[in-house]
Amino acid sequence: MPTTENAIFPFKAGMNVSDPETDAAKVVESTFATLRTVDGMRQINFGSSVENPTDFQLMVEWDSLQSHKDFMASSTYGPFLDRFMSLVDGEPKMMHADFKPEGNATKCLSAPATEIATFYFDGEPPSDYFENVKKATEGAFKDADGILGWAVGTTHEEVAREGVKGKAAVLLIGWQSVDQHMAFRNTQVFRDNIHLLRGSAKRIEMHHVNPAA
Repeated sequence: MPTTENAIFPFKAGMNVSDPETDAAKVVESTFATLRTVDGMRQINFGSSVENPTDFQLMVEWDSLQSHKDFMASSTYGPFLDRFMSLVDGEPKMMHADFKPEGNATKCLSAPATEIATFYFDGEPPSDYFENVKKATEGAFKDADGILGWAVGTTHEEVAREGVKGKAAVLLIGWQSVDQHMAFRNTQVFRDNIHLLRGSAKRIEMHHVNPAA
């Protein structure tokens, strides 16, 4: 099953990767050019966080977690990482998840706006978490104005946030626009069913990205 690398890099102030003539954009393109040559790399999606524009969101789909580990162990990886990290100011965050239903992550990351919500649990998500997310997204939420698809996965790693440590659940939802998502959050349907997504999560982080590929 494919694994998606989910990484957030806090870029230095003034880094403009949307203009291909800038040095920052050239570093990013060089990074992606290297990634495209790596065995097991399937797809790259990226974009800036809508809520925190200096946060650069990178989502890389690999054939497997081992494919990414093999790249990180290669002689190419050190110089590759050093060049990209020249843009970064702060500690990046990285996790890996296998998204289900398989193939849906690509649909979400190809949407005009992608909601990325991370639910942090003590230990790991409950055994019925996927079914509860499916119940919400394919049931109560399916007629939400602007929703285009969903995918969810549990992280391979234990991750920590504000004193909570364990395996997190990462939820992707594709939307036609951020505004449509925010409008849906004000509906009674959302309020009545959000517990299916939260489950026993102790911390939640959510942001939007307007992805590119």
